[in-house]
Amino acid sequence: MTAHDSWDYDEIMENMLVDMDYGGRPRKLIIHPGRTGFVYVLDRETGELLSAETYQPTNWATGYDLKTGKALEDPAKQTHFGTVTQGICPSSTGAKDVIPSAFSPRTGLLYIPAHNTCMDYEGIEANYIAGTPYLGADVKMYPGPGGYQGELVAWDIAQNRKAWGAKEDKFPVYSGVLATGGDVVFYGTMDGWFKAVNARTGTELWRFHVASGIVANPITYLGPDGKQYVAVYSGIGGWMGAVAFPEISPTTRTPRSAWSAR
Repeated sequence: MTAHDSWDYDEIMENMLVDMDYGGRPRKLIIHPGRTGFVYVLDRETGELLSAETYQPTNWATGYDLKTGKALEDPAKQTHFGTVTQGICPSSTGAKDVIPSAFSPRTGLLYIPAHNTCMDYEGIEANYIAGTPYLGADVKMYPGPGGYQGELVAWDIAQNRKAWGAKEDKFPVYSGVLATGGDVVFYGTMDGWFKAVNARTGTELWRFHVASGIVANPITYLGPDGKQYVAVYSGIGGWMGAVAFPEISPTTRTPRSAWSAR
């Protein structure tokens, strides 16, 4: 997705396998909501790139050449060793991260836990110090255009566009997403809200405040009483703990550290 990746986007995120009508005929698709800020739609039988459109503010590339599959990169947003490149969107945490999206065959929408952050980036020599991040880069991150930092994005796959979005001003959305057969979508926020929204409109239906932030994945199950339940683990940890707890000393913010608030 990003040849000679200069921004640390490393596309390791989920690939959604979807069979649906696309472009006027049935197709077997791979849907990939990328850290790059693009939603990629590919024919999984041929590998053809059918669409690549942005779902969050993105400027490292202006688009993709669908014939070659290559990004149309902006040279002004390339990163370099010893030079600060400013205003790159999205940041190296991506327009989403490892937390999974959800697809509903009922609505035809993909629900993406998105980030809106940009960065100033300078490549530096990596000097390892035990207990601190080992990155090989000096990166400053900040909210992207519009000032919000997170958004639950409902992406219309057939139309290659955003259907609706539920913005989260304070933090990136860093929980997984659950879409149910009752047209309800569940997700959590890093300031501790577990939310349910209408899958077709994004209208908030319900919220519950838990003891800590949510970076886990909601699940649903049938209880012994025959009722359907929804559950999610709460507790901030890992890399995003540094975002949720900015008062913690930078020397203790490591990707392997974990924090929880009780």
